[in-house]
Amino acid sequence: MKQRMILLATLLVVFLSASAKKLKVTIDGTASPSQQTLYLIVNEDTAKAQLISVNEGEFTVTVKVNEDDFIRLSENKERPTPSSVVIMADERNISVDMESRTVKGSYMTDKLRAAIKRIENAGPGHFHIDVFTDDPKAWEEAKTQERMMREEMKEQQRLCARQVLEDERYNDIPAWIVIVFPEQVSPWLNKYIEEESMWLEHPVRKKK
Repeated sequence: MKQRMILLATLLVVFLSASAKKLKVTIDGTASPSQQTLYLIVNEDTAKAQLISVNEGEFTVTVKVNEDDFIRLSENKERPTPSSVVIMADERNISVDMESRTVKGSYMTDKLRAAIKRIENAGPGHFHIDVFTDDPKAWEEAKTQERMMREEMKEQQRLCARQVLEDERYNDIPAWIVIVFPEQVSPWLNKYIEEESMWLEHPVRKKK
């Protein structure tokens, strides 16, 4: 029975992959006038990264992908960060401003960016307590308080990440969230693995 269930699950994944809607996405964008090239990386497959030209601060590129693939535009191939310019392929024409890190024309990209912002804003970021004293004891007390507050913020960020995973569980946004927020989502990931959430099978997860 168990082997039969595994076979059915495998066939379902193959079917979904084969039936994924193909899109020819055209991305028009602007960048710094000093920028000459950008990498276009689909689903973090850096081995197949496409180098695109930037001419006088403008670029355009057309790529054929599956719907809801993740397209990252970057000055280099390094591991993505929450501030990376990432597009979820759900429309045929999308505009990007590399300097302001903004994307227009993509509903799913807007949802992805909102989810990332929620988690970022819940964390400590650059929070610190300024200490204006020469008293070693007062300085140590302030730094201890800072560490405690940062840990509380980190815990709130982990709880926020869990809520984002739950809110977006029926689309592919969590597949990207677990890449850029590995520490924050790690306490909750097993739940979705046990439930065999479909976003776990997104191609970007194979390149993590």
